Amino acid sequence: MRGTILMWSGDKGVVSAEGQRYDFGINEWKGNTAPAANLTVDVVITNGRLSSVMPVNEADLAKEKMAALTGQGGKVAKAVFENVGKDVAIAYGVFLVAALFLNVISAGGIIGISFKLTNLLSDNMEMMGTGKGTFIVLLAAATIAVPHFWKHKFAPLAFLGPALATVMAFWPLWEQHQQQQKQVEAMGEFGQMMGQMAEQMGGGGGGIGDLGIGAWVIIAASAYLAFKGVMRFLSRS
Repeated sequence: MRGTILMWSGDKGVVSAEGQRYDFGINEWKGNTAPAANLTVDVVITNGRLSSVMPVNEADLAKEKMAALTGQGGKVAKAVFENVGKDVAIAYGVFLVAALFLNVISAGGIIGISFKLTNLLSDNMEMMGTGKGTFIVLLAAATIAVPHFWKHKFAPLAFLGPALATVMAFWPLWEQHQQQQKQVEAMGEFGQMMGQMAEQMGGGGGGIGDLGIGAWVIIAASAYLAFKGVMRFLSRS
């Protein structure tokens, strides 16, 4: 069984295992180096008496700690999913996968353009280096755990997190689209002709009019989560 050395002095020491203390001497020690206090060891008890004390390999100890952390994390994740319900958990999963892997803007034409939500949430819609966008998406997905850790009537409103991230991504595109429409209207037929040429060159320029399947999946998932969050909040008020 697993134990911990409490004290070692000279050729005698004390080890604790399963709530019991045992005296041991150098004859019971099976390690290649001298015993030391706070060292994790394997203790063998024979007929109620301590027969051997052996140090635990550091690699094995690290694996055990990692397994314990993983197991604890699994328990927390299970508790979080049970707390929010299957439908909400699935919606969060759909949002996360779509935000990380599906294109939300897909424009054809001579110059093909495609963006993911992480690109739109990054500075200047960077094609590469989407660290900021990825962080925002992961933060929005992490709001699933808020009701588990924060037992308050406002906690379900955390489900609006994905919707807020979605609005942050698409709002600049909407403003850009509105400005372009005003410019086209102000330029009359010439503006319409230039707009058609831009569409042929870049498939619409990667604006709000070029939303791909990923965008609609994200909008649907985030809208559903926002609805569920508001309804749960109202039911607690």
